Amino acid sequence: MIVRILKLTAACALAIGTIAVAQQEVVKIDPDQMAVQGKPEFLASIGITEPAGPLDLTQEENLKRTQEAFNQKTEQHFASVHASKGIGCTDCHDQTNIPSTNWMARISNPPIKQTCQDCHVTQADVFAKTDTHSNLDCVGCHMPNIPAAENYSNEQSKAAKTALRRAHSYKIKVDPKATSMIPAHVKQGEEVGFVYNMAKYENGNSYVDLMWSCARNAPADYTVFEGRGCHSPYQSTLDEGLIYKDQREIYGEAYKLQKPVKDGYEQISEEIPRLRKLLEVTRLSPADQTDARLLLDKADDIATLIKKDGSWGMHAPNYLKDRVETAQAFLAKAQKIIDAGGYTKAAAK
Repeated sequence: MIVRILKLTAACALAIGTIAVAQQEVVKIDPDQMAVQGKPEFLASIGITEPAGPLDLTQEENLKRTQEAFNQKTEQHFASVHASKGIGCTDCHDQTNIPSTNWMARISNPPIKQTCQDCHVTQADVFAKTDTHSNLDCVGCHMPNIPAAENYSNEQSKAAKTALRRAHSYKIKVDPKATSMIPAHVKQGEEVGFVYNMAKYENGNSYVDLMWSCARNAPADYTVFEGRGCHSPYQSTLDEGLIYKDQREIYGEAYKLQKPVKDGYEQISEEIPRLRKLLEVTRLSPADQTDARLLLDKADDIATLIKKDGSWGMHAPNYLKDRVETAQAFLAKAQKIIDAGGYTKAAAK
């Protein structure tokens, strides 16, 4: 029985322009397909020194390329939480500055009228405090360049040539085994093969896996170029300790960053209602009551910030760990005030 990957659509032709990657493979990028504005250093890195001119395509060729790009992105977007909230393409992309659909036949960065930060204000405020990825934008991790389903591979060594378009799944799944796409076996006549389909949470939302988010092999992704190759074993120019060979390694690093924030948040969330209940029955002076309540409110504000940010330490590890410790200190002071009234932590249980 012959097993092969069944192609769903024709792959983009890659011809001119080159960049050498660590696995000694030459990745060819077609300059005619690249229309990334405002990134001259990135374009030069893949052998493109002249801005892309108008595409000389027949109507049929333009329609085919446009449909491939549009279908790939909309399938991902409409399986995301954004679509469930009623957000469509033109809520973010500025359609008034796009003269036709021809731009979708390229690897491009179309005009944006609303950024991630405009809606995700809390996340933006937290990320502004980072000391690890301060030179990157949201799309660098949440919208990586990945291959279309017909070219997909979980093996990063095979990904570079076809990791061309930005994922529109947005949410990152922190899991050592999860993959952005999963194979499904199909039968065509006497031949059995498989195609890749988007992986989804139980609620039907799609996601980006850790390898594609943090360590993708994607020379045609300007965010990887600006991130010095990110954590990719094939492209990274970072220190050796920051280069991860597989997703399990990345998960291990993510776990170390998230655990103190998650554990601290859980402890804070349990302590706040317990102490508030104690204050209802504790005989304290009005001044002491006020001081204790202010401390609880400050701790509650921090807990709300951590939950609303939702990264559990990934957006700004040191800052969020500090916030957790500050909230814990507030709660300890509130407990001390209550203890002075004759109550202890043990008495509250």
